[in-house]
Amino acid sequence: MKVLKTQLDAVEFLTNQGFKVSKSKFGRDVNDGKVATTVEGFFEDGALLAYASLHLTPLAKAENRALTDATVNRVSADADLKRLTADRARLKLEKEQGLLMPRAQYEEDLAARAMFFKSEVDSFGFRKAGEIIALVNGDESKLPDLLKWWAAQTADWTDAWASDRQFVASNEETEEIGED
Repeated sequence: MKVLKTQLDAVEFLTNQGFKVSKSKFGRDVNDGKVATTVEGFFEDGALLAYASLHLTPLAKAENRALTDATVNRVSADADLKRLTADRARLKLEKEQGLLMPRAQYEEDLAARAMFFKSEVDSFGFRKAGEIIALVNGDESKLPDLLKWWAAQTADWTDAWASDRQFVASNEETEEIGED
């Protein structure tokens, strides 16, 4: 049995035995009564080893934990990189297959469709005024006929909006849409 007189000696002994312990932790544990001492306040090696087995982590285990954490982080980063690479390859393939189009082109096409639809709505009254007057002939009883006709006309608008077409817009018209 070996007796150690100071806390510093006890910490050195525990470190040499392969335990991870700091001077401050050991001092707190002594004050908390976790470390058995002799009547004189000294530390016996057996009591120190018993304390260490209950309250300390072996250095090898702490080093292994750090190594394991680093390995897990590296594997996780590798998995993220592989997922991103696979996503990029998938997008590239979809682009090559014609399944994707550049965002700017899509937005230009959408703007052209919107301009066409706005033009149809704006000019509708002028283009169809004669038909509307002829349809009802000033007679309110013909309102159901007018509403049926109106539904057919607006269905044409939505069909025109929804169908895939080529629209060409000049820069001036495109700029006007951006101002609205």
